[in-house]
Amino acid sequence: MEQGERLLGLRRRQYALLAVLLAAVVSLFLTSVVSVAAHDDELQGLYSEEADGTAMTFVQRESFGLIIELDRWAFGKVTARDVQIARALLGQRLQVRTASDATTYELTDDPYRESLAAIDDIVRNLVDGTPAERTAQRIAFDATLDAFEIRTRELSTVFQEITRDRAAGAINRRAVTEQTQAILAGVIIVLGALLAGWIATDLRSTYRQATERLRAETQRLDHARRRLEFRQRLADRAHAWSDAVAAGVDTLTIVRTALADLRELAPRAVIETETLHDGEARVVCRPSDGSNDVEPGDEDSIDIDAAIDRANEILQLARIRDRREQALDTARRFDPLTGLPNREQLQPALDSARTRARRRHPAGVVAIALVDLDRFADFNASFGHAEGDRLLVAAAGRLTAHSNGSAEVLRLSADEFAVVGAYRDAAHAREQVDLLSTGVRFVQTVGDEQVSVACTIGAVVDETLQQHPDALIQRAATALASAQAVDPRPRVRYFAWNEDEHLTDVLREESALRSALRSGEFVTHFQPILNLESGRVAGCEALVRWNRPDVGVVMPGDFLPAIARAGLTVELGWQIIDTALSTWGEQRRATGGALDAVAVSINIDAAQFADATLADYLLNAAERSGVPVDRIVVEVTEHALLGGELARTQLESLRARGVRVALDDFGTGYSSLAQASSLPLDVLKLDRSFLPDARLDPQQAAIIRDILSIAATLNLLVTAEGIETGEVAQQLRDLGVHYGQGWWFARALPVDEVGDWIIGRGAQLGSPAPRR
Repeated sequence: MEQGERLLGLRRRQYALLAVLLAAVVSLFLTSVVSVAAHDDELQGLYSEEADGTAMTFVQRESFGLIIELDRWAFGKVTARDVQIARALLGQRLQVRTASDATTYELTDDPYRESLAAIDDIVRNLVDGTPAERTAQRIAFDATLDAFEIRTRELSTVFQEITRDRAAGAINRRAVTEQTQAILAGVIIVLGALLAGWIATDLRSTYRQATERLRAETQRLDHARRRLEFRQRLADRAHAWSDAVAAGVDTLTIVRTALADLRELAPRAVIETETLHDGEARVVCRPSDGSNDVEPGDEDSIDIDAAIDRANEILQLARIRDRREQALDTARRFDPLTGLPNREQLQPALDSARTRARRRHPAGVVAIALVDLDRFADFNASFGHAEGDRLLVAAAGRLTAHSNGSAEVLRLSADEFAVVGAYRDAAHAREQVDLLSTGVRFVQTVGDEQVSVACTIGAVVDETLQQHPDALIQRAATALASAQAVDPRPRVRYFAWNEDEHLTDVLREESALRSALRSGEFVTHFQPILNLESGRVAGCEALVRWNRPDVGVVMPGDFLPAIARAGLTVELGWQIIDTALSTWGEQRRATGGALDAVAVSINIDAAQFADATLADYLLNAAERSGVPVDRIVVEVTEHALLGGELARTQLESLRARGVRVALDDFGTGYSSLAQASSLPLDVLKLDRSFLPDARLDPQQAAIIRDILSIAATLNLLVTAEGIETGEVAQQLRDLGVHYGQGWWFARALPVDEVGDWIIGRGAQLGSPAPRR
């Protein structure tokens, strides 16, 4: 403000000096008129020029006055109305008609007029507001105002050029007399000196103002740089916090790290944690009494608020992660239906029970009871899974209620529970287990029906507290299996070593089979199928073998019954499909196309057809392995084909894609060739029971001849299994059997031998029967 008033006073003194000088020039001019009357017109012209200069001076003054008013408006000293009045005064000066018969506006140049038009837009849109809003508007039109200021100063130069042009004309006219030239030259020199001083003064003032603006801009840029550095450091710290969340660092450590980082980033702020009503913590910035506090609303405060918000976002992510991990841990360890611990908690429950038994009772024992609901599968099939879930929840509640707090109840599988308890002695343990059987004998209401519910319990008591947990669990499972194997079932069956040892061996064998599935001990061998007419290889049947450690290769007849008892048939079937197709695809590529004409046959068990994705699974496996679908034969039993619409639909889907279907072990089941006519088949495989060890007798030959005749009518090819002698092979060839396999030709070969064997024998494309 003081600087503006000082500049205004300086300009006023300059204007006064100019007025004095102009008065002296006018006096000198009038004296010249008296002495040189003959050149009155020229002197009058000079006077007009001086008058024009005066008018332009007032235009400059009012222009600078408008600039000053805009600055004062920005600082809140005047209103927008005052600025508009200053503009109106300037307008009046611009409409003054000079002695040269032109308005002062016409004497200005185009840059000044354009700059004035831009200022007019600013003045028209000027609105009184808060200091922050005025400052923002002032910053917005700063460049326009600077341009107008420069154009205003340049008016002197513009008029000087006009004056010089007119002075040149006057000099020419004053050439008639020395006296007139001397007077006018003196006047020009004086005016030039005065104008030069005026311009020099304005230049100094402009330089000072530019210096001040540069200093202010430098300070602004320095502050912006500090803010940018703060934001960059915050981004780096926030990235480290996010990495800590992703790496699983505990939330408390992340909170402490964030607090330390924020206090380092903003040492002037008081940053601490605040505990919310739900027990969770958040970071806050609190006021303090220090002299260096950050004032709310300033830019530093905004940056600190942003940093705190970012820290709280990261902490929220950490809390979400913790809740998700807690939920996953709960889902991993507890059954979602009943809320009971699951199978994963069985061994920890046994360890805990042992600890309690040792601590509480001198002769303490541990008992584990496996509880299986009777006929639960039938209940589910009759009333649906929703009612089945209600029954499981009810049974879990009863088990929990009858455990008397001395035992822990767990849900192991669908309808199998475990109760693990610590008791004062063996008699007490048996008493409590017997009570469990009574407790889970109740009536469940399903709609209008009353269904009686009972259970079978297999239990074992560890009186030494030294038995291995796995052994205890296995023995309890053995006792349960023993109870379920007799009719009528006992309510509770305790493990008895002399009676249940054989069943333990069975369970151990099933455990070994499960381990074999996981570890890849089942391998695929391939037995060639030959065209009996040409003697060339038309296909290979994939046969599974168990490469058992410390035992060697185990044949299917020795482990498939145990696979079926353990319920692993379907799982093994998926593995056979994958292994057979992947290894066959590798052999096709390794032999350079020598096996392209050879089909691969895969046995599909009836149980696999219960899965509606079987067909898609096999087709996807073929695509992954690179085996064409028209070089795949699936072998199914009569039981699988007659098992329902789902099996038939999937076989028809496979045949539509080019896969051929063979009926395996034909003649051993309950179907006939008449039934086969309605089934989706391409090949009949005669069971080995049709073939003798030495040669066919007339009755066997007649039966095979009849089968061939009907198969031809149905467009089916016939393959004979179990050919053991060359004479039987020749008889079958003479009868017209298309294909044959058996030990007479080759045993089932490992995958690394079958390719060489086929190349040595020669391959021939087997032509499937026409589609029916």
